[in-house]
This record gives sequence, C-alpha cells and structure tokens, in this order.
Amino acid sequence: MNLRFWILWLAWVALGVGCSPQPPSVSFSPSRAAIGEEVEARLSGVSAPQARVYVSGVEATVTVREAGWLRFRVPMVAGGPQPVRVVSGGQEAQSTLSVLGQVDPQRVLLRLPLGRSPSLPAGFTLVRRDDLLGCGFALAELGYSGEALGKALEELEAQDPAYKADPESLWSLGGQSGGEAVGAPLAQGRGHRGQGVQVAVLDTGVDAAIPQLAGYDFVEDDPVPQDAFPGGHGTGAAGLVKEVAPDTQIVPVRVCDASGVVRGVCWVVANRQGPMVLSLSLGGDTPVEALRLALQAALAQGIPVAAAAGNQGAQGSPAHYPAAFDLPGEVAVGALEAAPTGWQPAPYSTRGAYVDLAAPGTNLNCTQPGGALGVCTGTSFATPIVAGAMALWLSAQPALTPAQLQQALQQHAQPLPYPSQAVGAGRLDLSQAP
Repeated sequence: MNLRFWILWLAWVALGVGCSPQPPSVSFSPSRAAIGEEVEARLSGVSAPQARVYVSGVEATVTVREAGWLRFRVPMVAGGPQPVRVVSGGQEAQSTLSVLGQVDPQRVLLRLPLGRSPSLPAGFTLVRRDDLLGCGFALAELGYSGEALGKALEELEAQDPAYKADPESLWSLGGQSGGEAVGAPLAQGRGHRGQGVQVAVLDTGVDAAIPQLAGYDFVEDDPVPQDAFPGGHGTGAAGLVKEVAPDTQIVPVRVCDASGVVRGVCWVVANRQGPMVLSLSLGGDTPVEALRLALQAALAQGIPVAAAAGNQGAQGSPAHYPAAFDLPGEVAVGALEAAPTGWQPAPYSTRGAYVDLAAPGTNLNCTQPGGALGVCTGTSFATPIVAGAMALWLSAQPALTPAQLQQALQQHAQPLPYPSQAVGAGRLDLSQAP
C-alpha cells in the first residue's frame, strides 16, 4: 500500500512538472531590421490579438495579427541591440532585436571562406571580392537593390552556414548625419531620390564641389553664384539637400539682403523648369512685404518653401521672417539636437507659433567649399533637410500642391514631447512615407 502510494505520488509530481506553464516568450524573423521595416514576432504565452509591442520603450505599429504571431514595424529608435517587450493583459514577453541604424541600405559586406565565390539571392550584385589572408577569410562587397534589408541579410546568410552578412556602416567624422536621422535612406530605398525635382538654394552661393545647374549671383550681378562665405554656408545647405534627395538638381542663387532675396525668388519663379522647391536658410526680425508677395507668387506657381525659423532662441525668440509669414505651403523649420533621451529642441532654435516642423540642425556633417567635410549647426541647416524631403515627396507625387505637401510632412512627423512652439508637428520623418 505504501509502495503504491509513493509510486502514484512520484508520477503525479512528474506529470505536474512536465505540464507546468512556460514563461511567455517571443522570437523574431528577421532578427535584424532597419527602422520602418516589418518584423514577424512568434509568440508563446502571449495573446496576439491584444498584444502591444514596445521597442526600446517606443510603441511599434502592429500591421498584422494572427493566432500565435504578429507583425510590426520597427519605430524610430537608436541602432544596435534594442530591448523589445510584447505586452497583452497581464502577460509580457521580452527579447532583443538588432536594429540597423546608420547603415547604407544599398551596400552589404559578406564574410565567407577563403577562395570561395559567393552565391547570391535575387537583389544582390557582387561589387568586389578580396581574400583577406591576414584575417583568414574572404570579404565580398555587395550591392543591394531591394527594400527590406533585414530580411535580405537573413536570406543571404541562409545560402551557406559559413556566410556572415552585415550592412555597411555610414561612418561619420564627429557630426550627425541629418539624412540618416530623418529616415531618408529608407525613402531612397523605396525609389524616392528626388529625381526630376530642382531645389533652389537661396543663400551665400554654392561651391562647384556640389553638382548644380546654372544659377545666378544677385550680390555681384553675374551668372556665377560662387560661395565666398567663410566655411561655405550655402554649400553646406546644398550638400544637405543632396544627402536627403541625391537625385535632385541644385539651382544656386546667391543673395545678400532682403532686396536680393526678393529678386532671387522672382528669378526662380520666372526660370524654373518642372517641379521646384525653395530653400531659404536666411531671414530677419522685420517682415518685408515685397518678399511676402514674392513667396506668394512662388507658392501660387506650385513651388513649396522651406524657411529657417531662426537662431534667436536664447535672445527671446523674436519672430523670424520669411519663416514667420502665414503662408500655406511655406514650412518654418526649427532645429533639433541629439540628447541621451532622444531628439530635443536646440536651445538656439527660435520658438514661435509659426514653427511648423523640426529637423536635426546641430553638429551635422556638411560639405565645405572644395569638397571637404565640415560640421554645420543652425536652423539654416535643418531647413535644407526639409527642402530635400519636399523634393522626395514631389518625386513621388508631382501633383501635390505646396499646402498638400506641408500637410503630408506634418502628418507623418514623429511627435516629440515638447511644445509646438519649439518643434511644430514634431521631427521630420521619412521612414514610412513617401
């Protein structure tokens, strides 16, 4: 009797241990993904229909829900391994997702055994291959023409257990990449590179280091708008436009005072061919009626305007014109700077009810006269990032009016926990659209 009791008791304990509930878990496919890309999450112990996903504390958009799994888009977070929480009711599963941050979405480095030629799935092309004898492996540099980089890396590694694929980092020299920070490479990967659109940079001129169309110099009244400004203000602005929209064409217009700006705007209106954007990294505290009328004429001709909100945030934030003009289709741009907790308003950026949108503007990598790389700071350099974004939108949707384009930029902006007087609708975000 006692022996039978103990046998039954041991069997019951074994059965109980075998059937004890496992802690909730989640696995990802692909295990690496860029901002805006979709990731499939396989769930155990968590109900998918009600689940919410948080990547590094930022809630992700869930696009598909099925029994036992869901799919979500990677939100705008820092690159590298990021904690992920999947929460449903009282259940929570945790894991880590490798977020592809500042990388080139069209370049991949593939490590493979010495002497081997790579087997490549669709979308990849071999650019270069080297046997690195000192390191004991071969390295292939690949071009990639698809969209979902994380999934493509997974498919590439599946070709051979010896393969190890990595995106190519965009190395910086101490400054921020403005285009990277607003998701421009994702828009470019979707085929939107500003093709067929011109951006008129009304500034201090543009150095020949930046590819450009014919423009005009309203300072010296000649057709050679060289950049004589120390450090190259207009050159830096034009380079940032090209960083966001590589295929857009720059029209350099050198201006100086308010009179020059008015003439410059009107010259652009009279000479533009096809879709055009105005980038104005200039201004003052006094509204000039002739400039308002000139901008109205540009907007009436379907030319959207990006204008710097000003750099007087530490001087009481006086209104900065032409950004402060109330003109639908003119986007007043405030500047952001990176902080440990995310993007925040730059202290120098002018605040005001007229601020429509914000973009990175502090310690940006930018081109200097002669082609050297420098660092630029100010709403002057947040503005061409928005002008480049306008070019991307117009290359995707040429029929947009300036007011519709402004609305699209604001609707897709990433909200920030700061007053609208500082950041408008939030941070420019191209990761999802166009």
